[in-house]
Amino acid sequence: MSVLTTQRLTIRPPQPQDFDAFAAFCAADRSKWVGGPASRDEAREAFDSYLADAAAGTPSYLHITLTKTGDVIGRAGIRTMDHRPEPEVAYSLYTDAAEGHGYASEAAIAVRDWGYDVLGLTTLVSYIEPNNTKSAAVATRMGAKPDGTAPGWDKHPDLIIFRHIAPEDRT
Repeated sequence: MSVLTTQRLTIRPPQPQDFDAFAAFCAADRSKWVGGPASRDEAREAFDSYLADAAAGTPSYLHITLTKTGDVIGRAGIRTMDHRPEPEVAYSLYTDAAEGHGYASEAAIAVRDWGYDVLGLTTLVSYIEPNNTKSAAVATRMGAKPDGTAPGWDKHPDLIIFRHIAPEDRT
């Protein structure tokens, strides 16, 4: 699986030593936008699935780390699980301290470009809860546009679809 780099970030497959940062995120209220809060056992189950995806070379969540320190600050990736009708650029920062630096946008743009340019995907969206204004702001900074609700995904029909611009349509 790929390792992506930006000016400040290394976005890489999860490693076993990343679990504590992930579990703390899952237990925190900030995980409410992605199905949390969750117990440590539930976090372990999810994390192990990400490790399995990485081992199989399946596009999934990658961990966002600060290149200078190696600190794990979040996750970003291409998600196709949970019966999503279209591949999703998904992103979460693990702590409040990681917010406000542009890390989520930087990582999500790198993942979007990887999806289009390396994986050869022809469409990418982000499914965002209507009240998740921070995630919507990241999608907007990336150039994505709201494109209705999430038809075909019965699990969360109220989600807003943000459609990411394909490379050939970027100016």
